[in-house]
Amino acid sequence: MKSLIEIPKTMKALVLHEIGKLTLDEVPVEPLRPGTVLVKIKACGICSSDVERVFINGTYHFPTIPGHEFSGQIVAVGDDVDESLLGRRTCVFPMLPCFECPSCKKQQYAQCSHYDYFGSRRDGGYAEYLVVPTWNLVLFDDDLSYDVAAMCEPAAVGIHANGLANVQKGQSVLVIGTGMIGYVCAAFASQITDKVIMCGNSAAKLELAKKYGWETIALETDNFEERINALTDGEGVDVVMEVVGSNQAICNAVGAAGPNSTIVLVGNPKADLTMEKNLYWKILRKSITLRGSWNSSYNDKQNDWKTALDRLKGGEFDQLITHRFPMEESEEAFRVMRDRNTFSTKVMFVME
Repeated sequence: MKSLIEIPKTMKALVLHEIGKLTLDEVPVEPLRPGTVLVKIKACGICSSDVERVFINGTYHFPTIPGHEFSGQIVAVGDDVDESLLGRRTCVFPMLPCFECPSCKKQQYAQCSHYDYFGSRRDGGYAEYLVVPTWNLVLFDDDLSYDVAAMCEPAAVGIHANGLANVQKGQSVLVIGTGMIGYVCAAFASQITDKVIMCGNSAAKLELAKKYGWETIALETDNFEERINALTDGEGVDVVMEVVGSNQAICNAVGAAGPNSTIVLVGNPKADLTMEKNLYWKILRKSITLRGSWNSSYNDKQNDWKTALDRLKGGEFDQLITHRFPMEESEEAFRVMRDRNTFSTKVMFVME
C-alpha cells in the first residue's frame, strides 16, 4: 500500500440509522484491499432519490451512508494498484456489478442481476473517505473542479436516456423534469434538434430553461395536451423523456406523445401508478414505443461518463449547482431539496 497521507482510523460521515434519522457520526475508515484505492471525498450531490431514501422509503439496510454522486482525490492505493493514481482526481461509477451474470458477460452492467451500489446497498459518498475498486474510477484533469465533476453521475444518466431516445434532426422533444438530469436530457437533445420543450412545476426553473433557448410548459397545467398541440401544430411530440416518476408526469408524457413516438421513462416512481383507460388506448392507437432507462452505460464500447466529463468541462452546467453545504448542515441541505418554493437544481455537500 502507498499513501499520500496518514490514513485516519475514523472519519465523519452522514449515517442513515432509520427513516428520517440522518446524523453526522464518527465512523471507522474502511481498510484498503487489493485492487482498491482510498478516495478523499471532495463533493457529493444530493439526488432526489436520496431524499426519498432518507425520509420516505429507507434503504436496503441500516445503518447506511448515502450518496452516489461524488468526486474526490485518490490519496492511497492498495496492493497491486498503479501508484501513478496517487493524487489523481476522480469520479466514481457507483454500481458494483457481479461480472458473472448474463448481462455482465455482455458488459450491460446496469442490468446486472446481483449488483451492489454505493450509497444504497453499501456505504457511499456522504463521508470524508471511501474505498473504491479501480474499475469504478473515472479520472478527470485538474482543470475541472470537484463540485462540477460530482455532477458526472446525473449527467451520464441524462446522456444514456438521450441515447435510448435516438432523437433525430427536426423532431420535437419534450423533457418532463427540471432537475439536473432533465437539463442534461434537453441540452443533448438540442444539439440535434431545435424543437425542445421543457416541462416542470417550478416557475424559476422554467425561466432558466428559457435562457437555454427551450420552450416551456408547466407540468400542472390543466389544458396540458392543448398546450402541447399548440407547440407542435397539433401533432404531439416525437420524443418524450420523463424524468420525474410521478403519476401525473407519466400520464402527461403519454398525453403529449404523437403517433409513432417514443417515450423514455427515466424518473424513479414515487408510488404505485394508475392510468385512465382512454389514456392507455393512446399508447395502442398511436403505436407509442415505451423504453425504460436505468443508470448509464459504462463499458468498453460506450462510456456515458467520459462523454459527461467532456461536456462538463465546457461550463454550461456550472450554474445548475445552486447550493453548497458542509455535511454539518445536512438538515438545511435537505430542507432546500424538499422545499418546492426554493429554486434548486443541484444541491451538494462540499467537504472542504
